[in-house]
Amino acid sequence: MKAIRIAFNTANLVGRVSGYRFKLAEWGRQADATASSMSDGGWAAICAEISRAGYHAAEVWVAHCDPRFTTEAVARRRRAIMDEQGLEPIGLGGALTAQNARICQWMGIPVANGGFWGTTLADVRRVSKATGIRCNYENHPEKSVEEIRGQIEGGDAALGVCLDTGWLGSNTIDAPAAVRSLGPLVRNVHLKDVRAPGGHETCPLGMGCVGIRGVIQALHASGYTGWLSWEDEPEDRNPMDIASDMRGFIEGELNRLR
Repeated sequence: MKAIRIAFNTANLVGRVSGYRFKLAEWGRQADATASSMSDGGWAAICAEISRAGYHAAEVWVAHCDPRFTTEAVARRRRAIMDEQGLEPIGLGGALTAQNARICQWMGIPVANGGFWGTTLADVRRVSKATGIRCNYENHPEKSVEEIRGQIEGGDAALGVCLDTGWLGSNTIDAPAAVRSLGPLVRNVHLKDVRAPGGHETCPLGMGCVGIRGVIQALHASGYTGWLSWEDEPEDRNPMDIASDMRGFIEGELNRLR
């Protein structure tokens, strides 16, 4: 029987390029600096750290393979590095555009998990049909489950929801209830906790307002067998310091439910 699986989201390292000192409003600048400075050696160091923390899968943040700087040869080397470290690439953290779809094809990544940033629902459907790369819409600004569902117009086999639990908490949406309401539309989960509603200060799982244990329980009860992509993008600390502990937290909750 298939079970819920755990992955590391490399967007956690958005602060790495500035020594883990940045503001959320500077995300775009951090992404650009990460993309322009990323090298095979830098990627190898990241993958080695993730592997040492006990993860066997990773969701690849698009800044780590930005199509502006990533040729086919580079993309294939990045995948080879992941293979060397025993990391399965389970998704691309970014919008499904034609450019990002090529990266997915070169790296053997089956799905893009992101908002419609720089694209539209119609274009996403077109790119998905043309390339075979699926898309899961990631909620950010939505204030209700109905708004999230409306973004994908009910979804289909190639289009579902990547539920970002942190943004649910920021927008005062009951996260376990959202899991139950969206049901099979939930195809990927960015498992993230935030300190308090109204803001987006990320924190260790179980230490914030999201109700992470309830989310995992609701996913288990629904029969979900997808990925829990752990996400924590702190503005003043290195998330790798708690990466192993967070994997252990998730594994402990899953074991308790089995």
